[in-house]
Amino acid sequence: MIDYPILQDLIVVLVVSLATVYLLRRLRVPVIVGFIIAGVFIGPGGLSLIEDHHSIELMAEIGVTLLLFTIGLKFSVRELFNMKWFSLTAGGAQLALTALAATLLLGIFSDFSLRQVFFLGIVVALSSTAIVLRLLESRGESFTVHGRFMLGVLILQDLAVVPLMLLTLLLAQGGGGWGDAGLALLQSAVFIVALLLVARFLYPWLMEQVVRTRSREIFILTTILAALGTAWLGSRFGFSLPLGAFLAGIVISESEYSHQILAEITPLTDLFNSIFFVSIGMLVVPALWVDDPLLFAGLTVGVILLKAVVVGVIALVSGFGTRVSVLAGIGLAQIGEFSFVLASAGLVQGLIDDALFSQFLTVSVVTMALTPLLMLLASAIAARVPQGAWMERLAAGSGAGRGKDGPRLRRPRFLRDSITAQSPAADAVRDHVVIVGYGVNGRNVARVLRQIGVHYIVLELNPHTVREGRRQGDEIYYGDAARAEVLKHAGVERARVLIVAIADPSLSRQIVSLARKANPELQIIARTRFVSEAEELYKLGADEVIPEEFETSLELAGIVMAAYGASERIIEKEKASIRSERYALLCREECPPARPQMLTALLSAEDLEHLELGPQQPAVGRAIADTRLRTLTGATIIAIEREGKLLMNPAPDFRLAAGDVLFLFGKTEELEAARAELLGDAADPGAASFRSRS
Repeated sequence: MIDYPILQDLIVVLVVSLATVYLLRRLRVPVIVGFIIAGVFIGPGGLSLIEDHHSIELMAEIGVTLLLFTIGLKFSVRELFNMKWFSLTAGGAQLALTALAATLLLGIFSDFSLRQVFFLGIVVALSSTAIVLRLLESRGESFTVHGRFMLGVLILQDLAVVPLMLLTLLLAQGGGGWGDAGLALLQSAVFIVALLLVARFLYPWLMEQVVRTRSREIFILTTILAALGTAWLGSRFGFSLPLGAFLAGIVISESEYSHQILAEITPLTDLFNSIFFVSIGMLVVPALWVDDPLLFAGLTVGVILLKAVVVGVIALVSGFGTRVSVLAGIGLAQIGEFSFVLASAGLVQGLIDDALFSQFLTVSVVTMALTPLLMLLASAIAARVPQGAWMERLAAGSGAGRGKDGPRLRRPRFLRDSITAQSPAADAVRDHVVIVGYGVNGRNVARVLRQIGVHYIVLELNPHTVREGRRQGDEIYYGDAARAEVLKHAGVERARVLIVAIADPSLSRQIVSLARKANPELQIIARTRFVSEAEELYKLGADEVIPEEFETSLELAGIVMAAYGASERIIEKEKASIRSERYALLCREECPPARPQMLTALLSAEDLEHLELGPQQPAVGRAIADTRLRTLTGATIIAIEREGKLLMNPAPDFRLAAGDVLFLFGKTEELEAARAELLGDAADPGAASFRSRS
């Protein structure tokens, strides 16, 4: 009988992972933590269900390779250029400062060599793109201010792995192999330039030829060939296989077919993630914690605190406020998957030994496993961190000027744009609209309000968005709307409407709760991504909650109805009915009663249509009173459009002319009778247009 040990090991991994994740999910433990625990459970440090270290290392290599390929697919060079400020400044500062601080601390409290402490400092500086992106997506925070900040830092970290691999080679040679390092750098540069040229010119042409075959099998095989081929070529140029796979993902992500490629491999993405995190858990040695628990607990807490403080200070000095600083700092406080790639390279090059590698791995896995829990606590911590003069004094140190009496501190731009008691917005404005968040939704609301002449005030946490809005003439201020004093300065107590247009569900709940307490008569409209988040917002005092998930489904249904000939009135009536049923189900008895919408109810019972009079129609040249339209049919002419001008509620003696567009209101049968009366029973149907306008 033929034995397949690696297949047997893979089956053990999948079975134990499935059982562990299922049990832990019932306890609300995040999936990633479940995978890591499953790995510890079946590895040599646990029940030793898999004892072959080579198989474990091979699975870890395969897992991280496939995982980094999927990460590369989601990466975009265009997005890097769009986020250049975040990546090059915040990301670069985080990487340099964290590596420097870790190097100094390790140099003081350990007896490692200078090369080792510097290498470990670099490895510790990297965070987990896979974990952070997955948690942000599951929490609906990918497009929040802190989510975008974290993404910018992660992008820079991922790209920095290429030069860091070369630096690892240089450190391994004791600083004397400058010739070899220079050659490796040249080879890497040539490979990356060639890769970009292929991504820009050759790969799109190749995929176009593949798509023309209309074969799904050829499409998938070409994608896999491009991924594995790029990874293999990268390994020939000195890159590790996982790093080559990451670069392959970047190449494919630049193709216009990248979304289809990602959709094709999505069913395998969860498998990639599970193999990686389980294999990492199998490499952990729990006995190290038992032998010296205080040391490893101290190292774990030290790594988390160091990274959280460095990222938090960078975000704070960059102008993102305490909330974003706390959330981003805690969110990036773990050690990442690229750290394992670098650590493995350091092990091969002799920078670290097996014992140090095991110690590093044990601490790293714990920081990764704690990340979901820490991110759950981050919002509560951020809400309790005071924002006051101390923050202003700290941030003021980022700019210096010279006064009459010598040097003085100058307030940075984001603080000058922040809303305070002295801001014009704090004046006695009344009946205005407060908009929280200036993304796509906030901008659209502001544009409409500007057109109809309604005064509005915008609160935004991204200082760069504030500056952009200021340049466009908007009354926009830097401020955290989850703080009562900021809402007070924005005049929420005197406002008529509050629009919460942000993508952060936790922050939205805080804002709605504070605003309702500040102004019981305020109409609060909140945007949320998922239907499941609506009920809590209603309980906290929101009058209207617009779940994007639900509204998108209604729009899709409306498009389908229109394709089958349904009128706009019927479509809107059906949407209103579904909204009423669904929102009533969401609200239950805890939600405030819905405000009556008389116009909607009226239009649901009646119909509003319009028709255009042709030159030969019977009504042309007659006064409205002479048509006796209301008496004969029951329909009413409520408006007339002539030469681009709209006349509302026309007088009875108004004479109709060819080209007039008549807006009629009435029931369906009344409108049919009015059409026959105005156009004539024998009129050519093509001589007039008759379309729904409800």
